[in-house]
Amino acid sequence: MGCTVTFHDRIGRERLVDAVDPTPIDDALQLLEYAVAETSRLALDARACEVELSFVADAEMTRLNFDHMRERGPTDVLSFPLHDWVVEGGRSTLSDDDGISPPGALLLGDVVIDVDQAVRQAASGDWSVVEEIVLLAIHGTLHLLGHDHAELDEEAAMRGIEHQVLTALHRRHRSVEWQPGSLFDRAGHAVTSGG
Repeated sequence: MGCTVTFHDRIGRERLVDAVDPTPIDDALQLLEYAVAETSRLALDARACEVELSFVADAEMTRLNFDHMRERGPTDVLSFPLHDWVVEGGRSTLSDDDGISPPGALLLGDVVIDVDQAVRQAASGDWSVVEEIVLLAIHGTLHLLGHDHAELDEEAAMRGIEHQVLTALHRRHRSVEWQPGSLFDRAGHAVTSGG
């Protein structure tokens, strides 16, 4: 069981290597794999799944953001889930409307990360690009699993899982200088709910 991550590099390996420097690229990809797997484990329990994770630049993210969200300019992460989920108590289950799943690992969808935006956000927050990309992967994976942050209780559930994943990553990968908190706690990532 577990979650398999397939990486799609749409910016070029050299550009990705430069972005995550000084962390070796293989170490960065291993961290991302573990982060996505731990996120899915916490939200789905032990169900086998697959996630596609794409690295893009500003130009492609700007296009995707406009085409799918009707917003101009790049954003840091977009998620394209393949299933309908019901989220209760932080756990995701397939909705009754989703239909019958085929046997084997469940393909959850695609998480797209804008590496250019991640570099800017890491610089403005004074943390590593690897940490920023990992946080975006966790956040995007939760969106694949039906989590949202439009309401305060939904935001709290997402934040709780993010904290759990970061804690597990910190314990397993002590060489990375993780900053405490979730994506919501970071400057420039503030999420406010209307009300």
